[in-house]
Amino acid sequence: MARINFELNELQAFIAVAEKSSFKAAAETLYLSQPALSRRIDKLEQALQVRLLERTTRSVRLTGEGEHFLQHALAVVEELEAAMHGMGQRQQLRCGMLTIASIPSVAQQLLPEVLAVFAREHPQHRLRVIDENAQEVLASVLDGRADLGINFIGGEDPGIDFLPLLTERYLLVVRRDHRLASRSSVRWQELAGEKLVSVSPHSSNRLLIDHQLAALAERPQVYYEANHLSGAYGMVLAGMGPVIVPELSLTQAQKHMLVGIEISEPALSRTLGLIQRKGSHHSPLLQQLIDQLKLAFSQGQP
Repeated sequence: MARINFELNELQAFIAVAEKSSFKAAAETLYLSQPALSRRIDKLEQALQVRLLERTTRSVRLTGEGEHFLQHALAVVEELEAAMHGMGQRQQLRCGMLTIASIPSVAQQLLPEVLAVFAREHPQHRLRVIDENAQEVLASVLDGRADLGINFIGGEDPGIDFLPLLTERYLLVVRRDHRLASRSSVRWQELAGEKLVSVSPHSSNRLLIDHQLAALAERPQVYYEANHLSGAYGMVLAGMGPVIVPELSLTQAQKHMLVGIEISEPALSRTLGLIQRKGSHHSPLLQQLIDQLKLAFSQGQP
């Protein structure tokens, strides 16, 4: 038997470039830098000892060998995904566990009440929540670790079914002694000169906020950063500056010390939804949980 000298992520990189006909688009789909994607393609070509892609400064296309290999690569990945899905179903039947991946704000604010009802109705079943950032939630669903995800990214991923459930706006959150604390709304232009607190530039929330700020002629500057919202809120409470956050992240307990102010002209929002691997099949138990989540989202509009 010939030795297989390449990795699954190299196959996935090749398939993504072939489907997108673009290194840039493929890198964005896989949440990789373009150099990292190129290295994966190079390693695969070296392992196969053939050129799979013809690259120019303007385009990328498959060679004859690339077109031939693509069919086999797709078949391999599909077989592995089917095997993983089958193992996931076997595990679920064996231990009666459902796993939900969720961004932290939803895991803290909307999810517990739904899970409490579900647990009362199904005391023999176990539940696990993967409360992580948006990229990790998406990865958990794609690789089969989670049966279901709650996220605001994934809608454009070819391997994901995205069901929009709720539109959540972003707020400017300030301490109650801040100069803007008495305002019900504030325009982006009025934030010029503010020293903002924010989450890491690698956060999907930060990317949305930075995109909005880039359109302003005069804009506030991010002076203070934390990897997680909990750290960012701590800085706000310490009086270091305001933070722009999704509305659900502001808890009732925090509202005694902090104020959430609507941002207008324009408003900034994100769409939360349920994500699942494309074509996945629901057990009756999972479908019941999905129905309960839909109801909770319809009643939980911020």
